[in-house]
Amino acid sequence: MRTLRALLLAGLVVAASVLTGRPAAASASELVQQLDQLAEGFPGGVGLFISDPIAGKTLYTKSPDEPVITASLYKLGVLLEAERRVDAGELKYTDVITIEPDDVVEDGSFEPVGTELTVDEALEKMITVSDNGAAQALWRVLGPANIDATLVKVGIANFHVALDHDEDNVATPRAIATFFTMLANKTLVSAAASDRMLARLERQEINDRLPASLPDGVVVAHKTGNLPALVHDAGIIFTPSGPRVVVAMTWDDYEADANAFIANVGSLVYAAVLEPPANARFGVPRTPVSADTGSKVRVTLTVTNAGSAPWAATGAGAVGLIWELDDDDDAKIASSAKPLPLPALAPAKAANLGLEIPTPAQPGLFHVTVGLADAAGNALESQGSATATFDVKAHAPFLVHDTLKAPMTLHRGEASLLVASYQALGTAGLVDHELMLAWHALDTRNGRTVEEGFAPVGTLHPGASGSFFFPLVAPNIVGRYRLAYELVEDGAAVSETTSTLVTIDAPRTYPDDEGGRTPGALPSQPTPAPSVRLPFPPPSGSIIPRIELPTLPLPKGKSTPAPTPQ
Repeated sequence: MRTLRALLLAGLVVAASVLTGRPAAASASELVQQLDQLAEGFPGGVGLFISDPIAGKTLYTKSPDEPVITASLYKLGVLLEAERRVDAGELKYTDVITIEPDDVVEDGSFEPVGTELTVDEALEKMITVSDNGAAQALWRVLGPANIDATLVKVGIANFHVALDHDEDNVATPRAIATFFTMLANKTLVSAAASDRMLARLERQEINDRLPASLPDGVVVAHKTGNLPALVHDAGIIFTPSGPRVVVAMTWDDYEADANAFIANVGSLVYAAVLEPPANARFGVPRTPVSADTGSKVRVTLTVTNAGSAPWAATGAGAVGLIWELDDDDDAKIASSAKPLPLPALAPAKAANLGLEIPTPAQPGLFHVTVGLADAAGNALESQGSATATFDVKAHAPFLVHDTLKAPMTLHRGEASLLVASYQALGTAGLVDHELMLAWHALDTRNGRTVEEGFAPVGTLHPGASGSFFFPLVAPNIVGRYRLAYELVEDGAAVSETTSTLVTIDAPRTYPDDEGGRTPGALPSQPTPAPSVRLPFPPPSGSIIPRIELPTLPLPKGKSTPAPTPQ
């Protein structure tokens, strides 16, 4: 019988999912409280098992070892045995099975007697639409005793597939969770077989339970089960914090109530934000790292343990560094073959690590993303572990080493003399190179380019060294900027990029400039009359005019005292 509390609780959780897309984020402890409340309000029986399969942590259980009639969850065992045989070469997807009279049941069989299906078709119908006829045919062909034996052999205890039609299929929530945990870690039969099973379970078409209250696009690999008074759903929800195994088995209640209950369980698990097994802060280069194409660049990173648990140098608690190199279109170019081991670090402690990245053969700007991996090599980003990105600028091998001398003060729109002392490198080859200076005026606050341009430099002769003298017309801006520059040939950099701080002032003007005057000049004065010019020496017999000097008044004051006789 329904209870008022169950209806109210289910209604509140579903409403939160509909209005916000998902309930408020919860920690692991909050998730336990929420699931406890939800399970206590459910009027029927409940078996729950929720875990983080990658970290190997159990997040919540309720009656995890209660044997429960599985309904269609037994089909997971059938799927396992079929994939084991395909992996071993004992069975082919193209093999044909025939639906026989004993395979058809009253409800949930979609093919008439005599229908022929390939093994692949039968598996697809059994999982995605829970076709009972296809499942019974596979159960008969594979042999229930073989299915049970395989379950035990792979390490899944307390999962029993009926040996005949008079028995029930029975499993505990923990057993079903073990199946999906191994599947998430790709250790069920093999990585290839696990991938095939995951892909098939992700194509599930009965989505009225675990996925029902999740945002669009969330991937859930799961299998449902129904019998009178039995409603189940179990699988893997791929949350923003990583995969979560969720097994919900209910009994002794109405189907509608059970569907809503399981949907709420899925929504709460999806929204929970858990601390990743390991987390870090990364100190990475802030400016692009320059490197020759087709070589390797070594970068030193600072890695700080930002989690609450210490890292071990080896064993289960070990943490590694992984990286990926992408181009400007976010296409992956290269990645780490295996994690680079990190040293043992207590929380908040840091270590420096040298990372070697291969550079592509083509020039360009590339992006390196670094992150953490657990001891098994699994990336921890999907579980909330932080990543960091820095750039690598791959260029053709440089032709010249240069040192530029530029005035500390430039004037807008005016040319200033620059001097570049240069030395040709061995990669300059045997031919001359016409060089230009590529410059970029960068905003000192954020490093963004404000203006950029080119200036002709001169001809680089192989094996030569010396100095280039050339003009640079300052950009039409005023203020203090970082001037970054490199020598280029045909638009490609042939020297390292260096920079210097410069101040760009207003243009200078002079009195003889057209329409200009010197700022702060005195008002114009009348032009004085020209002085008389006399030839020197004077011509013979010429009369030298007398120049009368003006009579100046004598200074007034005391008379000079007479000297004292000695």
